[in-house]
Amino acid sequence: MKPLKSLSTFSVWLLRIAVVLFLAMHYMHVIKSIDIHAISLEILCICVYCIFGILLLLGGIRKGASLTVISGLFVALFSIYFAYVNYNGNWLNENMLLFIFPFSVGIYFLANGNK
Repeated sequence: MKPLKSLSTFSVWLLRIAVVLFLAMHYMHVIKSIDIHAISLEILCICVYCIFGILLLLGGIRKGASLTVISGLFVALFSIYFAYVNYNGNWLNENMLLFIFPFSVGIYFLANGNK
């Protein structure tokens, strides 16, 4: 059976939307409870992680691939950072597996841009 190449663009947009929805669902409780006067490094990293997820989505609208590539890089890097922070001695737990998805999508857009 031959692959459906016509679904390629649709699937790339689904990846972009899925990353934004994942980040929103995973960190919405943190973003809602931000206290501007007592912001920590973890909360700042979460906010930047979400911003680059949104920029990954918006990068698909632009003609050039720079925004998509840079956003993919930062999504992948922050995924590694949060996987490292949540490491508790076992690589195959739920917290570690949660960050494999945004990491792989970030690497995909880092490598492919807006193809």
